[in-house]
Amino acid sequence: MARSWTLYTYPGCTSCRAAEAWLKEMNIDVTKVHIYNDPPDRQILKALASKLQGGVSALIGTRGRAYKELGLAGKALSDDEWLDLIEKTPRLLRRPILTDGDTVMVGFVKEAWEKALAGASKA
Repeated sequence: MARSWTLYTYPGCTSCRAAEAWLKEMNIDVTKVHIYNDPPDRQILKALASKLQGGVSALIGTRGRAYKELGLAGKALSDDEWLDLIEKTPRLLRRPILTDGDTVMVGFVKEAWEKALAGASKA
């Protein structure tokens, strides 16, 4: 049975557009969700984080404007504190995020995605 993929993406994001193009090239169907207009809720974020080394902090985009404006560099926050911040400021999320519920990929690194999604194309 084919895996069902969800891609949390943002149209203005270069990495997101590259990921979308690569997924299309690889013939992998995804359900696209605008990461800021329809951000994942706390329960989904916890589920995603549970699959990532680094937990919730692995979902944080540390190079983004929101991270810098909030002065978060060097701050040691708990998962709940990060989740509170993400709920208020979804722009803290690193993007894109691709998941099928078991696999979670954060940020587009082609080689890592190729390895993780080997055999996922519908071709």
